[in-house]
Amino acid sequence: MCYKISNTADRTAIERSFDISFKYPKLHKPKPVINGLAESSVLTINQNNQSEVTLAIWGLLPESFQEDWQVYQDIKNTLNIDVEEIDQNSDYIDALQHRRCIVIVTGFFTYYLHDGELYPYYVYSETEEPFGLAAVYNELEDGFTTASILVSEANDFIKKIHNADALMPVILNKDDHNLWLDAKTESTDLELLFHTPNQLKLTAHPIAKEFHKSDIIYDSVLDPVEYKNIPNIKRIRRMD
Repeated sequence: MCYKISNTADRTAIERSFDISFKYPKLHKPKPVINGLAESSVLTINQNNQSEVTLAIWGLLPESFQEDWQVYQDIKNTLNIDVEEIDQNSDYIDALQHRRCIVIVTGFFTYYLHDGELYPYYVYSETEEPFGLAAVYNELEDGFTTASILVSEANDFIKKIHNADALMPVILNKDDHNLWLDAKTESTDLELLFHTPNQLKLTAHPIAKEFHKSDIIYDSVLDPVEYKNIPNIKRIRRMD
């Protein structure tokens, strides 16, 4: 699953990469780690407003939900939705059909389990540019937007450094952004997107294990760290 992401890009880099402006430009601050297990905001491009980057609370809430975010997440973690399980929940189906969005990131995190210990990896684009993850959103009665990132089976590259589970975020190719946000896109085409290999050139490196042992964010949190007996080259490049 994907419970932490990164967005170190400034506003200019995001506007250049996505050819879009910000609705609230002063609210964006680059963050090396965005922890979904705490109530956090993510940058999104929504289906009903494709001309501006806006904010959403990470963790999908039902549109009629009126209690605190944490209350719902304690009962049902909705930071991620497995694409293979969407058809098991009518709320997810409705969001997929009518409220799709793109979550903007510069990276996400995976975990390699070895001898009973977890080793975190930071995964990002070779160019270190921001990219988009497939997501869905709900608009609450109080005006806030909440979102969930879609996950699917990990590709061969991610499997090399992620054996804690078999899932990864659905990365959208740039050419598919419009298709993902288009209200007229057929469900069969959406299904195809989930299983089309993304063209983004990914790279990754292990980072300090303190990353998942505390909520402290420090300047070097994304820096490479070398360990013995795990995939340990500083940068593992996607070869497929």
